[in-house]
Amino acid sequence: MGKNKELPNEEITKNEKKDSLVVSVKDSSRVKSLEDLVRSCDVDLTTWEVDWFDVGTYEVTGFDKKRRPVTVTMYRTKAKFKKIDVWQNIPKLTEDLKQDLFETFQSYAFRPTFKIDKKDSEKYLLEIGAYDLHLGKLGIIGDSYSLDVARTRLHNAIDSLFHRARGFEIEEIVFVVGNDFLNIDRDKPFGSTTKGTPQSNSVTAYEAYRFGRKLLVECINALALKACVRVIVVPGNHDEESMLHMGDALEAIYESTPHVHIDNSRSLMKGYVYGECLLIFDHGHRVKNYKNLASVISQRFRDVWSSVKHIEVHRGHLHSLKTNIMGQVEELNGIAVRHLGSMSPTDQWHDDSGYISAVKRAHAFVWHKKDGMQCEYYYNLPMGTQQ
Repeated sequence: MGKNKELPNEEITKNEKKDSLVVSVKDSSRVKSLEDLVRSCDVDLTTWEVDWFDVGTYEVTGFDKKRRPVTVTMYRTKAKFKKIDVWQNIPKLTEDLKQDLFETFQSYAFRPTFKIDKKDSEKYLLEIGAYDLHLGKLGIIGDSYSLDVARTRLHNAIDSLFHRARGFEIEEIVFVVGNDFLNIDRDKPFGSTTKGTPQSNSVTAYEAYRFGRKLLVECINALALKACVRVIVVPGNHDEESMLHMGDALEAIYESTPHVHIDNSRSLMKGYVYGECLLIFDHGHRVKNYKNLASVISQRFRDVWSSVKHIEVHRGHLHSLKTNIMGQVEELNGIAVRHLGSMSPTDQWHDDSGYISAVKRAHAFVWHKKDGMQCEYYYNLPMGTQQ
C-alpha cells in the first residue's frame, strides 16, 4: 500500500519499427485487457498481429479530484505486435470469399424469376451446299484434281457438315446441287461452258456428267438415311444445260422414293419455304445488280412474300465468301445475300489473274421454322490447297 498522494496520470507509449510494434499503458484504471490496450493505442489489427501480451496490477491510495482519500487498483499493460504477412492469409481469404459467394448465391439458386419452357418437339432444316465443284476441271498442278479427288472432297464435306449439326433434330435436308457442278457443258468444237467459253478440262463433258450423276446419287442416298431430302438443282454458267439433264435423271431415279424430292424446274432461280423462312438459290451469273435482284425476288415469290419473315439468297459463281444486305421489302428487316465458297482448284486462268487467295470450302446452314437461321458451318480445305 503506497502513501497517500495524488493518483498518477495514465501514461501511453507506442514504439513502432519496420516489422514490430510495442505498446504499453501504465498507471491506468481503465485499460485492463488486450482489447482495451489495442483500442487505446489505436492498433490496426489488419496490419499487426499479437506476438505477446502482459498485464500487471498494484494498488494506490491517494486523493480523488475532491480531495477525498481513495484506494484504486491500477493496471500496467504491455503488448508486442508483429507485422502480418499478407501473402500467408490469401488462401484463407480465398476460402472465406468462396464461402461468402456460395452463401450469397445459394439464396438465389432455386428462385428463378422466369421459366424456360422445354421444347421437346423443336425440329430444324439442314441446308448443305457444295458450290462450284467444277468436275473435270484441270487445276494448275496438271491432273491432280481428278474426278476421284472431287468425289472425296464432296463426301468428306457432307459427312463433316452433317455431324457438326448433330446437336439439332434435323427433320429435313436441303441439298443444293449444280452451281457449276460440272466444268464444261459440251465437248465440241472444244470443251467449253454453256456460252462457248473454252475451258481447261481433264475429261470429256460426257465422262464428267456420268461420274457426276453417280456421285450425286451416292450423296443423296447417304443423306436420305438421316432425314427427308429436297434436292435443289441450280444450273450455273458452266453447266446450264447439263444440269437440267442431270435433274431429269435424278427425277427418274427417285420417282418412287417419297422422302426424296427433286426440284428441277426450268427456272434458274429456285426457292423453298420452310415455315416462315424463304430460302432462295441461284448461281449469280444472270442477275448481278442487287437492286434488280430485289425486284426479281419480290415478283417471282410474291405469292409467299407476305407470309415469311426471313429471306436469304445463296449464290455461287464467285468462288469466295461474300455477304451483302439489301434494303427492306415491306415489313421485313432485309434480304441477306450470300456468295458462297468453292472447293474446286485454282485453274491456270485464275492463277495468272491472281485470284488464288479464297479459302476453299463447303457450307451448311441450320434453319428454324420461326426463328430463321440458327447456325452456319464451314468445311474448309487446308490453306494452300491447289488441287
